[in-house]
Amino acid sequence: MEGFTTMPSLSTPEDYSRATEKLEAIIATGRASAGNVIQHVLNNQPQDRIVKGRALNFQPTETGIAVNLDDVVTETIHRHALNQMAQEIEMPMKFLDSLSTPGKDNEWERNLLAHNFNEIFHRRHANMRRLTRSTNGQVRGFLSDSYRRLDSRPIVEAFAQAVQAKGAQPYQGVVTDTKIAIQAIMPKVYNPIPGELVAYGLSLENSDFGNGALSIRAYLLRIWCNNLAITEETMRQIHLGKRLDDNLIYSQRTYALDAQTTVSALKDVIRQQLDANALETRMEAVRTVGGKEVSVAEAEARFKKMLNKGEAEAATNAFKSPDVYNLPEGNNTWRLSNAISWIAGQTEDAERKLELSKLAGEVLKKAA
Repeated sequence: MEGFTTMPSLSTPEDYSRATEKLEAIIATGRASAGNVIQHVLNNQPQDRIVKGRALNFQPTETGIAVNLDDVVTETIHRHALNQMAQEIEMPMKFLDSLSTPGKDNEWERNLLAHNFNEIFHRRHANMRRLTRSTNGQVRGFLSDSYRRLDSRPIVEAFAQAVQAKGAQPYQGVVTDTKIAIQAIMPKVYNPIPGELVAYGLSLENSDFGNGALSIRAYLLRIWCNNLAITEETMRQIHLGKRLDDNLIYSQRTYALDAQTTVSALKDVIRQQLDANALETRMEAVRTVGGKEVSVAEAEARFKKMLNKGEAEAATNAFKSPDVYNLPEGNNTWRLSNAISWIAGQTEDAERKLELSKLAGEVLKKAA
């Protein structure tokens, strides 16, 4: 960790003023990405179809296979959906990847792959019913016909409105092909540990394609270095419901009622989590973990257990370093959590960044 500086003193009103200014700048900088999530959800609603195995017709492409779902439109297949299909027919992804080599000389591989999918689905899974969810001409979800569809539009809008009613601001958003996350933050600086200034917020996460449940999680943001730890889950709704009718039009009323119920529950959770007493409880938990010492050897062992090899090495080096700007001072659980948060901040892959932030939060939750 090169180029770090000494942590500024946090004992004067001027220090709090600087921290507040930085927090305001963080909110202003991230506000656009939160807006992008809302616009993405509004503009990219999945197209749903109930299909049977015998109606799936796979075709080779330059890089793999595509699928014809209704004898009219042929769509490409996102890797997430392809993995769901492969699990259905018990085909290892490693074998599937071996038959997806690009290039004219390898066309036979992709022909064989499409042939295998057609034969297995038409013969072994002919009467199997599945829900496919597509966006922009690409199948991104291959799901159970009991998959509970949750309309993300009213959910995201309700989240934004509910947090703002409690004084929080949507400030950060993440959009991947199969998942969205939007975070809101309270514009207040907390000082749970001497020398540590943090902010508190909530993170909403959802996938329309079976890549995770709808959830709301609390999080802590260390202001000086933007380390983010997503802590315990305060709301979780899995996508499991009644068997969908072949004609999805008849399921629209249930779809709308589910959204209303979810929105109501979501607003209740937000009011509870952004209550002043709840916020103070969070800060008390940080004070607790700040006092729990962790040796370098213990930290290294925990990193190896939680992270991949490269991440574990980087987190260990960060924990052992003399840096007290990007990480808190002292060999304790708070520094251990922030070492993982710091690794998350260096990670470009959006989904892995979220996963690492959650791991940082789990460290705090278990220690509190």
